[in-house]
Amino acid sequence: MQPVSRRVRTIYSVIASSNRLEILRILNTKGPLSYSELKTLAGFKSKKESGKFAYHLRKLVRQMLIALNRQERKYTVTSLGRLVLNITRQIEEQSVVESGKLYVRTSRQTMEEFNSDKILQSLVREAGMPVELAQRITSETEARLYKFQTIYLTSPLIREMVNALLVEHGLEEYRHKLTRLGLPIYDISELVNNTGKGDGDVKTVLAKTANSVFSEYLMLSQLPRDVADAHLAGEIHVSNAGSWGLMPDTVFFDLKTLRSNGINLEGKLTAFPRIDPPKKLDESLNTLVMLASILSREVSTEISLENFTSYLAEYAQEKTKEELRDTIRRAFTLIPSMTDKGYGKPTISFQVGRNAQSSKYDDALIERVLEATLAAYEDYVKSVPAPTIGLVFTADSDLDSKLKNMLSSAVYSGGRIGVSMQPDITRSYSGLRRDGGKRFPADGVEVLHSLAINLPRLSYESNKDETYFRAKLTMIMQTSMNALQTRKKIISNISNKNLLPALIGKTTMVSEEYVPLTVNLTGLNEAVTRLIGERASISEKWSLTEKIVETATKSAAEIGEKLDENALVAVIRGDSGERFASMDIEKYGKSAVAVSSNKKSYTQTPLITPSDISKSDFLRGLNKAYRSLSGGLSVEIAVPSGGSVETLSEIIGKAQKNLGFFRFSYNMAICRACGAKFPEGTVKCDSCKSTSMKQYSTV
Repeated sequence: MQPVSRRVRTIYSVIASSNRLEILRILNTKGPLSYSELKTLAGFKSKKESGKFAYHLRKLVRQMLIALNRQERKYTVTSLGRLVLNITRQIEEQSVVESGKLYVRTSRQTMEEFNSDKILQSLVREAGMPVELAQRITSETEARLYKFQTIYLTSPLIREMVNALLVEHGLEEYRHKLTRLGLPIYDISELVNNTGKGDGDVKTVLAKTANSVFSEYLMLSQLPRDVADAHLAGEIHVSNAGSWGLMPDTVFFDLKTLRSNGINLEGKLTAFPRIDPPKKLDESLNTLVMLASILSREVSTEISLENFTSYLAEYAQEKTKEELRDTIRRAFTLIPSMTDKGYGKPTISFQVGRNAQSSKYDDALIERVLEATLAAYEDYVKSVPAPTIGLVFTADSDLDSKLKNMLSSAVYSGGRIGVSMQPDITRSYSGLRRDGGKRFPADGVEVLHSLAINLPRLSYESNKDETYFRAKLTMIMQTSMNALQTRKKIISNISNKNLLPALIGKTTMVSEEYVPLTVNLTGLNEAVTRLIGERASISEKWSLTEKIVETATKSAAEIGEKLDENALVAVIRGDSGERFASMDIEKYGKSAVAVSSNKKSYTQTPLITPSDISKSDFLRGLNKAYRSLSGGLSVEIAVPSGGSVETLSEIIGKAQKNLGFFRFSYNMAICRACGAKFPEGTVKCDSCKSTSMKQYSTV
């Protein structure tokens, strides 16, 4: 027994030194560390203290509390060392109980005596509270904490107590600034347990956690109070709240810039060196992939790449159609893996077809590039379950039958295809306009648009009074534009901290001078029906739709002029329809809300059937109703399941004569197990027999 007792006494004498105990704690927390790393973290920074540090380290090694891995030259804490630390912690906690004092367990895994001055400092520094008021809140908090019968306190518990007192005293503004952001333990556990059952992975868990934190931060700290209240009340909807205050939604980028300038971030991102203008086809597509990868880190919704056809034509003159197809397919396949590292995972859309840029090249060359691009895109679409790349096919005249068939085949394979018959207007796949009617010479433009107005809510509160409805629309438009202007300032401030190096700064990839602020209108159909009734004729409904759109666009323009901003209005698809409908049902009751029984969402974009395309009066009314929209419009054509390529080609032929921009809504079922695609409604995979099916829509 005597040798054992001597060993115990020796160990206690070793950890009696606060320096040696701190070294043990650092290794337990940080993991294996080199000699120099451990020395720095332990606070021995000067050369004069090297001998003292080496002395303490030898003591710990001799008693086998830490060990040196000679191969890696790193120190680690041993099992005996961890046991000593646990016993030390238990002794500290028991001493707290018997001392009668309050102690706080910190995030550094230490026990510190409670100090009310830290509460006072936090109230003044974090919340901006006057010192006298902060002293009163601190005293009341301290009095309540001493009533607790607890072994120790924690920092989150103290913060919760302070916030509870602020609520009691009606000091909500200060409470918002002190609120701790994050998810409860239960929510994180559920997120980890359930994400893998769907389509997510570890990055999905991290993204959702970050999204939750930054969504709270946006509502509590970044947005003006009236805007946050309007969102929470369901009058407006802020989409992508987690990235809303960090990065823009959509970026348009003209690929002719790559041909002349290459990519130069001036050393801001060490992983992306300067890339010279490409000289060969392979180089041009490699540069394109790199561009998509860079931009995807700083854009949340969509990256629209313009003039893809003319960009390729410059390098494709000596290439056959098959050589082009193989090269483009490799690029399309590589882009999703390179853009999956960003926070928002934006859609990448390519503008292909004929326009002013492509007219500089021989017709036969452009035809070869177009056919190779469409064939490569269909190859890509067939190889992935849910494509993240879309094509916007721009035409200056009627499409020939071969191109229509290729577009139709890509749609039935699950491709995301939009068609624009307005070559002088650049549109993203979502239908968003690049410039809102103002020609702006910049090669890159960012658009802020993730904000929607709940039009049905305005109609419920207007009691079928059209004049009152439009007046309320003007008022909520003011709130919406103020919100987007605030967002523009927030993102500009973010860029000044060098957090968006590719988009804003000396790189000139995207202009800072022209940033359109676009508000989206949700539930236009339901609002019109509520105002004039379901029995109104289609012409009456189109007429009222036109008035509402004109009111919104005119109000936005007037507000934008006062704010010195480019304020626009759009009708494009987003994620506001379901939230608005759900909140309105809860507020007014299901019978009062204009949502059909088989739907749980307000409409967002005009969805027309193939039979509607044959109705010239219907299409004239639609075009006239939405013609004043300055920010963009997406008309969606419902593609029937089980149809043929020839049938869809006929639909395209009719649509191109009457619609400026349209895209296709085709629903499919995808097997989660093997990725095979089937017609909508399929419940069992024919390939692997799995019954885990995911519904997918091309829009």
